[in-house]
Order: sequence, then structure tokens, then C-alpha cells
Amino acid sequence: MHYKDQQNKLHSIDSSEFAYLLPAGSVQITNEEADAIRLANTPIPTTDDMWLKIKAERDRRIQNGGYNVGTKWYHSDTFSRTQQMGLVMMGANIPANTPWKTMDGSFVIMTQTLAGQIFGTAAASDIAIFTAAETHNAAMRASATPHTYNYLTGWPTAYGE
Repeated sequence: MHYKDQQNKLHSIDSSEFAYLLPAGSVQITNEEADAIRLANTPIPTTDDMWLKIKAERDRRIQNGGYNVGTKWYHSDTFSRTQQMGLVMMGANIPANTPWKTMDGSFVIMTQTLAGQIFGTAAASDIAIFTAAETHNAAMRASATPHTYNYLTGWPTAYGE
């Protein structure tokens, strides 16, 4: 049950038997009226708030989006990146027939060439994602209504998209 007080502040209680706890002069309102009050009291995000959202999407894509090499997608989280750098550093010393799990759950045989391709694709992916984030930041800040700017489009493709 929803009530509003004389200052139009929203109050919710489970049962009318608790109405005595509400501020004097409170009146019961509909769910729709309560939603309208909530919406009216929701602060409009600032450009700094929106930039935080853009950066969160950037970081999510970097850590979880993976990167595509050939027909397979490879994990892009920090732990996987460390392993991938280790493979590049091993060079020709990568043990023969080393299985490597891809994002779809299948395995490939890791080679020096594949390790280099994954590493290069990771760097290109990072650059593309950071560029997209900066592009969104500039567009959002240039928008007449930055708080409604849609930053969820225009990113490089991630695994599963």
C-alpha cells in the first residue's frame, strides 16, 4: 500500500494497520501515483554519472566480451589474458598438442602462431573498445539531453552478440 504525505513524499506499508506510523495527513494513493512520484523524485543523471555508465560498459566488454580469432572466441578476463601473454612469451616452447578451451566450450590445439594471433587480436579489441567508449563520451557530452544518451549501441561485437 502506498501513501503520500503533505510534502508529496512517498511512503509504503504492508498493511493499513500500520497507517498510524505515517506522517499526519498522509493519504493512500494508487500504484500509478506512487510510480509517478518515484519517477519525479529520481535524479537526472549528470554527464559524470553517464560517463561512469559508459566506462562500466567498456570494462564489462573488455573483461567478458572475448575476442574472435578465426572461427573461435577466446576469453578476455584478466586471468585468461595473463595466460595468453605467457603463451606468447613461451614462443616455440609451447608444449605440443596443448589443448586450449574457447568461449563456446570447445577445445583447440594451442600453437605459437595461434597464441600470437590471440595476443594481437586482444590488443586490437582493447583499442576498439576504448575508442568506442571515448566516442560515446564525446557524443553524450555534446548531446542536448546527455541523461538520455544511448551508450549501449555502437560497440565492437562481443561473444554471443
